[in-house]
Amino acid sequence: MTYLSAASALFLSALIIVAIARQKTGRVFQKHVLLFAISLLVCAIISNVLISIYITEPGQGSQPALEAGIVLSKRVQATFDYMFGITIGAFIVVATTAGITSRKDFFRYMTNEFPNSYVFYVFIMVVTIVTILVSPVQVAQVNPPLISFEPYFLFINGLAVATLILYAPYRFILHMRRTNPGEEVRRDTFLIIFGISGFAVGELLFEILLPNFGIDLRAPGFILEMALVGLIAFGVREKSFLQTLIVPEAEAHLLTKPTYELDRGYTYAVLERDAGQAFEIFKDYVTHGTQGLCITRRAPKAVMTEYGLERTPILWLSRVSTEKNAVRPSPPEKVALAVEHFIEVSEHCVVLLDGLEYLVSHNDFGSVLALLHDLNESVAMREAVLLVPFDPTAFNEREIALVRRELRLLGPLAEEFGPVAKVSR
Repeated sequence: MTYLSAASALFLSALIIVAIARQKTGRVFQKHVLLFAISLLVCAIISNVLISIYITEPGQGSQPALEAGIVLSKRVQATFDYMFGITIGAFIVVATTAGITSRKDFFRYMTNEFPNSYVFYVFIMVVTIVTILVSPVQVAQVNPPLISFEPYFLFINGLAVATLILYAPYRFILHMRRTNPGEEVRRDTFLIIFGISGFAVGELLFEILLPNFGIDLRAPGFILEMALVGLIAFGVREKSFLQTLIVPEAEAHLLTKPTYELDRGYTYAVLERDAGQAFEIFKDYVTHGTQGLCITRRAPKAVMTEYGLERTPILWLSRVSTEKNAVRPSPPEKVALAVEHFIEVSEHCVVLLDGLEYLVSHNDFGSVLALLHDLNESVAMREAVLLVPFDPTAFNEREIALVRRELRLLGPLAEEFGPVAKVSR
């Protein structure tokens, strides 16, 4: 039964590894961390089976040797399991921290944010591993195994399991509140939380509590624990899992003095033939510590390359694009939801809305003006800055007058149409 269950668990783990490896995601480091965590569980199963075959099977040695083999099996598997706990904790940190996309980012985060919750989490896991390796364990009987653990051993393992159970909901739910993802991402996130917490409970139940009462359900426990881990793989199957496209994050924190300084809480129409100055102002803000969102008619990759934007979220204003980061121009409420969501979850942000003429062409000027009215109020309430590149040659005098009444004017062509907003340079 043990071998059949172990074989089934190994088969499940192989499917899980293949599923994770085939995930097409932009966050490769996150995927690699999860793969390493699963490989530790595979090592736990394989080592357990090998020790069972060569040491703990009846007829393989004397009674003391069998008892020593059972203790060794428990310690080796528990060590691998808690190493899995450490690694899955790292996966939780990576998945819930937008700026971590590589090993270098992870170590930078650990250094800059030290001490942090993960440091205490790892400390508890390491203490538990040391306790497992050095604490005395009594084997009262071999078949079925009846194992007696020290009270402090049970307490420390219970503390470690409770930490793992609570850490996943703490990080994931906090991240969802901050980014407000859609229903599908929420559902997948709760599946992952259930998988991680369920595995921790199963480890405590099948490996420690039940053997303490002479109940050996480790064989089916293998399958159940791997099935719970499978929920994690199912939860991250989507390319966009926890990669909410609108995650507030500053591009950089340059120590130089910003070139531009605008009054917060206003929407600015940047009057120019192209959007050059608007992008220049936007880049100046996001590279000096301001969280920014760019909505543009240009392909996001081209914008990233030209202006050196790597962390700033960029949405593609497009009617035909099927990319995850595309937002359709009609109805204009789709754009409003994206901007208002970002303003709500960020602090004193800057938003660039490039493509006003495109919005008008797919709707009408009245609905787009209503969009600007709504965004203007949201910007004022959250003390944000909204930049709207505006080509006056594309609109008639009445439309320009309506925009001028609602927005502050900037840009090389602004003086022709009224008072220009003050900007420090």
